[in-house]
Amino acid sequence: MNDLLENGRQLLSKYEDEFAPKVYKAAINENDGPFMKSLKKYFEQQWKIKYGSSNQWFISFLQEYKDTVNYDSVLKRTAEYGHKYFKDCPILSIILQLLFEGIDDKLLDETNAFNDLWCAITNNGLKSIENFSDDKKQSVLLKALHEYYRPKLFELLEKSKIPDEDNLYELALKNVAKYGWLQGLQEVKERIIVKHYNTLRANIPVSSDTSGKQGKLDLIKYLVCLFL
Repeated sequence: MNDLLENGRQLLSKYEDEFAPKVYKAAINENDGPFMKSLKKYFEQQWKIKYGSSNQWFISFLQEYKDTVNYDSVLKRTAEYGHKYFKDCPILSIILQLLFEGIDDKLLDETNAFNDLWCAITNNGLKSIENFSDDKKQSVLLKALHEYYRPKLFELLEKSKIPDEDNLYELALKNVAKYGWLQGLQEVKERIIVKHYNTLRANIPVSSDTSGKQGKLDLIKYLVCLFL
C-alpha cells in the first residue's frame, strides 16, 4: 500500500477488499479518525524531512503557519489526495496553497485557477503577482521560486554550454525568480556569448497550460486580493 503514501486516502477504495467493512467505512469517511490522523502526521513529517531538510527557511515557515486554519486544510488536502496538487515543485505548491487562503478544495476541483496561478508565477516569476505588498510573505515566495527555477535553469545553462563564471548562475536565478524566464534571462544577456544565449532562449521551458483569457486572469487577481 505504499501508493497510499503517494496518492492519499482517495486511493483507499483500491484496497477495500483488504479491510473489514466497518474498518473501511471508518477509514474512508472519518476526517478526524485514526487513519486520517496517521496520514496527516506522515505527510507533515514528509514536508519537514523531504522538502525542508536543506531549507531551514521552509521549516520556519511551516512552524509559523502551523496553528492556522489554512495549515490544517492544506494538510488534510494532502492526506486526502497525496501529491496530486504538488506539481513538479512541492515546496512551491505547499507555499502557494498556504499563502493563498482562497485556494480551497472547491476551487481546485471546479476551476482551473490554481493551474493558472501556477503557470503565471512559473512563467513570469514573482512579478506576475506583484500586487501583494507583504514583504515577509513575498520573501518566502521568492525563496520557493528559487527552488522551482534552480534545477531547470542550471540544467538549461549547462546544456547551452554557458559556464558559471563570476557567479553567473546564481545571478541568473535571482533575476528569473523575480521576473520570469524571458525578462530574467534578458538581465544577464550581456554576459553570455550570443550563440549560446540564443540556444538558451530557444529552449526555455515555458508552460503553456494557461490560455491568458480574461476570465482566468480575473481568477488570479481574485486570489491575490484574498492574499492581501
